[in-house]
Amino acid sequence: MEQSDASSNQRQGDPEIYNNDPLYLQSSDHPGAQIVAVKLTGPNFMKWSRTVKIALRTKGKLGFIDGSCPKPGQDTSKLAQWIKCDSMVVSWLLNSMVPDLSEAFLYVNTAQELWDELSERFGESNGPLLYQLEKDIADLYQGSDSVAVYYTKL
Repeated sequence: MEQSDASSNQRQGDPEIYNNDPLYLQSSDHPGAQIVAVKLTGPNFMKWSRTVKIALRTKGKLGFIDGSCPKPGQDTSKLAQWIKCDSMVVSWLLNSMVPDLSEAFLYVNTAQELWDELSERFGESNGPLLYQLEKDIADLYQGSDSVAVYYTKL
C-alpha cells in the first residue's frame, strides 16, 4: 500500500504529464532567459526566426507565435495561465533582440502579434529570393567541373 501511494505521488508530479501542455511553465522558465544565442538585429531575421522557432518548439511554446495555442475565452479557467505563458514568450522574444529593437516592440500585446510584426517588418518575401535563385542558376556553368561537382553547385 505504501509503495502504491509513493508511485501515485510520483506520477502526479511527473514532468512527462505536463510536457505536452503549452500552458505549463517549468521551473527553469523565467522572463530573463536567453532562449537563443543569436540576437535579432533586423537583417538576420531569417536565421534568428529559425533558431527561435526551434527553441520555442523544444519548450512547447511554438503555438504562442504561430496561432495554434489561441487565447482562451474570458470565462475559462485557463485564461490567467495563458496570459502568463504568453507574457513569458513575449519576454523571451524581447530578450533575444538588440536593445533598440526590443524597445521598439515593447508595447506589442501578445507573442503572436509581436511575431507577426517582426515577420512583416524583417521577413523576406519570396519574390526577390526566387529572382536571386534563378539568376544564380542562370549564371552557373559547368566549365571544367565534373558532373558531380556541377550538380552539387546546383
